[in-house]
Amino acid sequence: MLKRINKKLHHLSLNYPKTVIFYTLLFTTIIFFGVKYLKQDDNIINLLPEDIGSRIIFTEIQDEYGLTEYMYVAVGNKENNIFNQKSLEIIWDLTKEFEKINEVDEIISISNFNQISLDPEDNESFLISDMMKYRTLNENDIYELENYLNNNLTIKKRLVSKQSNYANIIVVPKNSDVYKQITDQIHIITEKYKNENIEFYFGGQTYVTGAVPGMVQNEVKILLLYGLSIMTLILFINLRSIKGVAIILIIIFNSLMSMMGFMGWVYHFLEIDEFYFTMMNTSMPIVLLTIANSDGVHIVSKFFKFLRLEKNKEIAVRKTMESLSFPIFLTSITTSLAFLTLYFSPVRAMVGYGITLAFGIMWAWLISNTLLPSIMILMNWDLKSKAISRPSYIENMMKKFGEIIYKKPKTILILGLSIVSIAAIGIFFIIVEVQYTKMFRKGNIIRDSSDFLDQEMVGNVNLILRVTDTTNVENSFKEPKNLIEIEKLQNFLDNMENVKSTISINDVIKQLHKTIEQNDQDYYTIPESRLKVNNLFTLYEWNDDADVSSIINYDKNQTIITALMTTFSTQKVAGYENDINNFINNNIEQDNLKIELTGVMAFLVDFMWLVVKSSILSLAISIIVILCVSSIFLKSLKYGIMGTIPLTAAVTLNFGLMGWFGIELTHLTALLSSIIIGVGVDFSIHYISEFRRFLKTTDKENVSKKCLDNVGYPIILDAWSNMGFGALLLSSIIPLGQIGGLMVFAMLSTSIGALTLLASMLEIFKNKLN
Repeated sequence: MLKRINKKLHHLSLNYPKTVIFYTLLFTTIIFFGVKYLKQDDNIINLLPEDIGSRIIFTEIQDEYGLTEYMYVAVGNKENNIFNQKSLEIIWDLTKEFEKINEVDEIISISNFNQISLDPEDNESFLISDMMKYRTLNENDIYELENYLNNNLTIKKRLVSKQSNYANIIVVPKNSDVYKQITDQIHIITEKYKNENIEFYFGGQTYVTGAVPGMVQNEVKILLLYGLSIMTLILFINLRSIKGVAIILIIIFNSLMSMMGFMGWVYHFLEIDEFYFTMMNTSMPIVLLTIANSDGVHIVSKFFKFLRLEKNKEIAVRKTMESLSFPIFLTSITTSLAFLTLYFSPVRAMVGYGITLAFGIMWAWLISNTLLPSIMILMNWDLKSKAISRPSYIENMMKKFGEIIYKKPKTILILGLSIVSIAAIGIFFIIVEVQYTKMFRKGNIIRDSSDFLDQEMVGNVNLILRVTDTTNVENSFKEPKNLIEIEKLQNFLDNMENVKSTISINDVIKQLHKTIEQNDQDYYTIPESRLKVNNLFTLYEWNDDADVSSIINYDKNQTIITALMTTFSTQKVAGYENDINNFINNNIEQDNLKIELTGVMAFLVDFMWLVVKSSILSLAISIIVILCVSSIFLKSLKYGIMGTIPLTAAVTLNFGLMGWFGIELTHLTALLSSIIIGVGVDFSIHYISEFRRFLKTTDKENVSKKCLDNVGYPIILDAWSNMGFGALLLSSIIPLGQIGGLMVFAMLSTSIGALTLLASMLEIFKNKLN
């Protein structure tokens, strides 16, 4: 079946090359048009399975209380106190402009924050008004505003920096689908104030989600361009042929275009979250590029070798495709199936990642068997050129290396396994880190703003606790004993290392109690009787501007506590969660209260374990799939096992080095195993295919020499050219930079693994192989 398909494809390519080129490019273009339907999203919530605890609770809270994830815009100047006429006017103007953004639900700042006071007419009811009654305040107005905040430090902490030189403007989106639009609009608005001696800092999970897609997209474009440029240069130096390099680049670009278009079309027709383009998907072009490059390098280098021998391009093309059609198909199908195993990943974004890459890989296989030979057959080749008439330096080097493998296979095998064993110890030192802001280098706007908000304002992330009265009695949170339990929990949270402020219904009740008692600070407490609490609620809710729906439900039997926190390492998350749960179990006395955790901190706990589980699961399944498929197509379990050994060694080596060098395991670096599998299985299968062929056609003494002479050059050239993506080391996104460095090493480990471990094993056991 496979032979018939390949024979038909090669017949069409060799006899109707122009027709094949036309239809191949036509279909590629049609698929590429799907790019316009790509939807970017980096909301960490959407990366979690829908049935995971923290997401279920979070979704229910959003439905009941509205969005609890905000965007923060800090405005001011480190040299000036914010309480001056000009600065307050700018805050007023920004608040008004932000409110006009269609996607914004609410803006909270010192200009419009609800100030609660007694109605001067009766002194028994509450009056709710904006802190700033008008845009331009006189000195007395400014003094009263500052004095009010100084007397209400809980409010001041959320709205003004520690040194009172920056104000915090809180942006509440209408829904979670508009973060990017809001981020873009806010940048446009704040840009107008760049000449006002005003500084801006942006933060919050909402801002990160909105800013990251565009930032990553732009950075990856630039770095990919650098990587491609370096790759092109390396290919040209070694192939010594502009035409040869151009053919490889055509395969690469057509594969990339089709893959990205496919992802867009799938999302357009199915509209499922798995096919969002997230930060995780930024590595897809790199993975496919290495695989498409590998197909092209093997075909072009083999074609040059046959052209050197046959002196006829038709014969050279035919022999090239006949000898490589099987190994290229096998590497493509095994790699595609390996990526399809991501379907079982608990991180849903990896499902779309795997399916999209599998399509891209198989499209690369298709055009390698159609477009590439069609172009080669139409081109005129100079048989006297250095590229064709003379072997390259690497080809000559491979002949010498074949001698070493033949003479000392056991020494090479033992040396290789020893290195892998030492590196493997580092796996136990791997650190998991999935905190987004920690993934950016200093100097990046997200990292710098995050550091500023952590130091001067209320931080970047939050923890939400939902407190429910399980008796379902209405107005149970008008009962002082229940409010006291919330107070205990809130005080505990306030004393946690990374908590800057907390928000709960108690803050409103204590503020009302203090206000009704002539602003006496001694009454900033929970009233002792249910009747008094009820009266405070009643007086407050008589006011048209009163609204506590964002922190307590209508029946007053469920409420939320929000802890505003500074950015912290994933390593601390599990400890924080345990501390909170232990406090609840040991100190909350009312058994009727059910307390559940959610929010960014809880997401990080769940996401951290999902990353670990996903990495192990996909890696294990991938290797099993590759073993089974290789064994079936090669018709030998022995060859199948040998093909996976260098692959497993390369993965072990790379993850071990991550542990030794302190490179963190993120949802991006976790995909490194996919890159290793993608190129590693390619090298192994190409080597085994050539070894089997020579085992049948030549004497056993020279099998390794001939095999390395034939396949060693394209393997080394493939690995060397892909090292151009060390350009990713320049990325301001730390995991992308780490992928760049690790990818360079992955190329070395997979290529050398195939040419040492695999080559030495095959040489040692060649007499036992059929």
